[in-house]
Amino acid sequence: MQLSFGRALLGALAVVVAFTLAHGAAAQAPVSPAGLAKMVDIPHDKFVLANGLRVLVHTDRKAPVVAVSVWYDVGSKHEPKGKTGFAHLFEHIMFNGSENAPGDYFEPLQQVGATDFNGTTWLDRTNYFQTVPTGALERALFLESDRMGYLLGAVTQAKLDNQRGVVQNEKRQGDNQPYGLVGYLTFENLFPKGHPYHHSTIGSMADLNAATLDDVRKWFKDHYGPNNAILILAGDIDLATAKPLVEKYFGAIKRGPAVKPVKAPVPTLDAPKAEVSKDRVATTRLYRYWTVPGLNDPDSVRLQAAASVLGGLASSRLDNALVRSEKIVVSTSSSAQIFQHAGVFGVQADVKPSVDPALVGKRMDEVIAQFLAEGPTSDELSRAATGVIAGAIRGFESVGGFSGKAVALAEGELYSNDSSFYKKEALAWAALTPEEVKTAANKWLSRPVYALTIEPGERTESGAERGGAVISGPERP
Repeated sequence: MQLSFGRALLGALAVVVAFTLAHGAAAQAPVSPAGLAKMVDIPHDKFVLANGLRVLVHTDRKAPVVAVSVWYDVGSKHEPKGKTGFAHLFEHIMFNGSENAPGDYFEPLQQVGATDFNGTTWLDRTNYFQTVPTGALERALFLESDRMGYLLGAVTQAKLDNQRGVVQNEKRQGDNQPYGLVGYLTFENLFPKGHPYHHSTIGSMADLNAATLDDVRKWFKDHYGPNNAILILAGDIDLATAKPLVEKYFGAIKRGPAVKPVKAPVPTLDAPKAEVSKDRVATTRLYRYWTVPGLNDPDSVRLQAAASVLGGLASSRLDNALVRSEKIVVSTSSSAQIFQHAGVFGVQADVKPSVDPALVGKRMDEVIAQFLAEGPTSDELSRAATGVIAGAIRGFESVGGFSGKAVALAEGELYSNDSSFYKKEALAWAALTPEEVKTAANKWLSRPVYALTIEPGERTESGAERGGAVISGPERP
């Protein structure tokens, strides 16, 4: 569950303090990760319509609102050659009106006081969400069902051209940010040509320009059937109320074709690779990257813990050595981005002015090597696990949005076929041992590394044609 737990260090202290205050003197001792993990719970029901739509329902009566979220099992990994960026482009088109709800999708939601309405596209999925007052639930269900079942009659060339321009502008804005080409370089080098994760979600300008109305129709018919979607209702709702409403609005939508599973193995570089690129930046930044397994592999939690100890905690190994002690970098961090099939483990450091980047690179590698040799301490793991689990609990205070309870349920159901996966992951964090984290870190981080240096200077290329399959070599079948 990469969203809810991967970002969970934020706000962790507030959760632990609140728990301690709520339980009085008996809770003066620090709350253990195991104790926190027991608090992670989102009771819910599940049912499936005849057309294959999976529905998850969670009741939370603390406010008269319902989070309505639809997740489709389609992301940039499903894009064929020459169609990069299309999953995200189609997401934009979904907000331009459907056959029975023409016009802007957001306007009727704003009229009823909806919040947290948006959509996102990533490697493994596309999702759409809004939180509405309980009395407006049927309006949200109508809008979502109409674009799921009756979109194509409202799609025009003008709408496609308009949203193509919007997406291309988003691409330009992202590319022009400092270090804006790093994502392209990372994924294109770590994942070989033909791998579903090789190209970016935003795609290349050329592929976006080539998108046609026929492409739009095919994408919708191939991927937006109810049998390829999950509907999540969380908040002031219960199963008895949800069932007839979902049947009313979604029951008549015809099943779509079955979507073939994507093969996305974890690749390993043949040899270490180092690359230097120039950008309009104030300071040199060094990166170290490895591919790692996806979220259903037990090592994924162990590697996230390793990243936290190495460069995520307030007093991490890298921070203590390079920032506080030696004072050779401005900042440093490490993270493990975990996707469904694979992930990326990364370490970065911003070199302090007047310091030789080669020295910083040498020390970075030495700190990493020392961590692999020693592994984490029990105290470091406890702090990492406490932060992550507490942060997830804090996120669960919201029923919807970008990281609420609806997201946790959807991710588990979509990526692991288990809507309670969030709980299993919390328990896995609580049960971590130094030895298993050390073993996992050595297994995956002892492989060839992709070392990237971004140094101040004029760019030698724009990002316009980055995002497609640009690395030379044979395509993976």
